[in-house]
Amino acid sequence: MAELLEKAIDLAASDYNLKKKYDFRKIEIVREYDPDLPETPCEESKLQQVFFNILKNGAQAMTKNSENISPKFILRTCLDRDMARIEIEDNGPGMDKATCKRVFDPFFTTKKVGFGTGLGLSVSYFIITENHGGNLFVSSTQGKGAKFSIILPITAV
Repeated sequence: MAELLEKAIDLAASDYNLKKKYDFRKIEIVREYDPDLPETPCEESKLQQVFFNILKNGAQAMTKNSENISPKFILRTCLDRDMARIEIEDNGPGMDKATCKRVFDPFFTTKKVGFGTGLGLSVSYFIITENHGGNLFVSSTQGKGAKFSIILPITAV
């Protein structure tokens, strides 16, 4: 999982353009990877897409932070009972409860017209739940950032 997260970080870092108003390379990334996490069967390219979607959305959200907060991601992997747990946490503006409830709905977006389709997290949810037999959820408090948690079975589904 750590390797897939690193590939998604590299992809996000190379996805810079001025329209997005952020430079991913300037975001601090804290890595808390469990070196003993067992291999997890998965479709690597699809999981990279999920990680990339979450990272990109978080980077965009962190542009809304006040000037004195440096953007930061905390990436974690660990064993959670008999499942692999991957967390992507940011220190952005967070979301209210109503937004958290809808964030995985198709075509739901909080972005301005022309800056998103509302499909990234919906597709990510499908990839995790339907293609991998896992779960994807978000926890957030307005003004305190957001944490996306991905739970995947360690044995093949």
